[in-house]
Amino acid sequence: MNSREINFSPNEVSIKNYLLLFIIWPFLALITALMNYSDKAAKKVVYVFLIYYGFAFFIGSDSLNDSARYSLSLKANAALPFGDFFKIIGGLNSDTSIDIIDPLISFLVSRVTIQHGLLFAVYAAIFGLFYLKSCNLLYSRYRENPGWNALVHMIFFAAILPITAINGFRMWTAVWIFFYGAYHVILYRDLRFLLITFLAPLVHWSFIVPNAILLLYLFIGNRNMVYFPLVLISFVLPRMMTQYFTLISLKLGGKIQNRYEMYSDTAYIAGVQDRAADLSWFMKIGGDLVFYYLLLGIFVARLKFKELERDKEADNLFSFLLVFLSFVNFGMGIPSLGARFRMVFFIFAILYIFLYLVKIPGKKINLLTTIGLFPMLLQTAIVFRQGSDSLNAWILAPGFGLPLFTSGFSLADLFFK
Repeated sequence: MNSREINFSPNEVSIKNYLLLFIIWPFLALITALMNYSDKAAKKVVYVFLIYYGFAFFIGSDSLNDSARYSLSLKANAALPFGDFFKIIGGLNSDTSIDIIDPLISFLVSRVTIQHGLLFAVYAAIFGLFYLKSCNLLYSRYRENPGWNALVHMIFFAAILPITAINGFRMWTAVWIFFYGAYHVILYRDLRFLLITFLAPLVHWSFIVPNAILLLYLFIGNRNMVYFPLVLISFVLPRMMTQYFTLISLKLGGKIQNRYEMYSDTAYIAGVQDRAADLSWFMKIGGDLVFYYLLLGIFVARLKFKELERDKEADNLFSFLLVFLSFVNFGMGIPSLGARFRMVFFIFAILYIFLYLVKIPGKKINLLTTIGLFPMLLQTAIVFRQGSDSLNAWILAPGFGLPLFTSGFSLADLFFK
C-alpha cells in the first residue's frame, strides 16, 4: 500500500458526503438522511438540521407566542450583571423558581448576543436530543420487525410533537425529557432513569405532577383493578379532583402555588377557552379525534396482546396509561394543564399501540390503522400548520446559511396568508 494513501471507513465517507450535501442544500440533506436513517451519519445529519432550524427560527408579529416572550427575555437578560447568574442557580434552594433551565440558557446566551437565533439553536439542540432519542427507541424496534402498520404509527409518533414545538420550549421539551426517562422506568423498571424524569420539572415546573404519578404507579404496581374504577370516575366526574390540586398547590406554596393559581384563575381559563373558540373547526376536533382513536387502539391492542405471547413491558405500560389517563381527565377542568398533559398521554398511547403492531408485521394496512388514518393525518396537518408560523421558508432553499443572511419570512406567510 502506498504510504500516502488514506483509507476512510464507510461512516467517514458517508459523513463527508452528507457534509457536502448539507452545504449545498441542507433540506435535501435532511430528506436523504431520513431515507437512510439506519446509517449513523444520517442520524447526526438529522440532529444538525434540527439545530439549524433553531438558528433560522422565525418570530412573527404575534406577541402572544411564547417565542416572542423568550426573545424579549433574552434582551432583558443582556442588561443584567453577571452576578445575577447565581441568583438563578439559587432559585433551586428557594421558592422563587423551580424551572431554572430556560432562564439559565437565556442568561448565558445573552452574554454573547441578543439575537434570538442562537437562543433557539440551543433550544433545538436540547429538544432535538431527547426528541430523537425517543424516536430512536421506536425505530430500533421497528427495524427488527418492520411492517406498514407499525411504520404509520411510528411516523405519527414523530410528527405529533416535532421540532417546531420549540416555539413553546419549556413545556414541550419537558414532555420529551419525561417520556425518554419514563420509557425505561416503566417498561424495564430501570430506576436509574428517574434521574432523567426528575430533570423535566427543571424545564417546566408542572412536571412535578407526572413524576409524582410515575412514583405512585411504581409504588402500587400493575394493579389494574384499582386503576379501572379510577378511569371510569375520571370520565364521569372529570372536575372532581380540581379542589385537591388546589390543596396540593397550597401545601407546596411559593412559586408553584402562584403558577397554579395563574392557570386555574377563572379569567385565565375563560381566555384560553375564548382563543380555542376562535380556532377553525378542524383544529378544534383534531385532538379529540386522536384521543378517541387512541382509546380504541389501546382497547384493541390490549385484547390482541392476550392472544399473543405475554409481554411484560406492554403490561407495565398499559397500567401506567390507566393511571395517567385518569390524571388527564381530572385535569381537564384546567385547560392549560389538562390539555397539555394529554399530549404526554398521546405519546405513551401511540407507543403502546406501536408495541402491538410491531409484533404483527405485514404488507397490508389493517382495520385499526385504517380507522386511525384520518385522525392521524388531520392532527399532523394541524401540527404542520401551527409550526409553519415559525418555520423560516428560506430553510427549505439551497445554500447553507441563507436564512441567516436574508430577511426571513415564515412558511405560513408563503402559503396560508
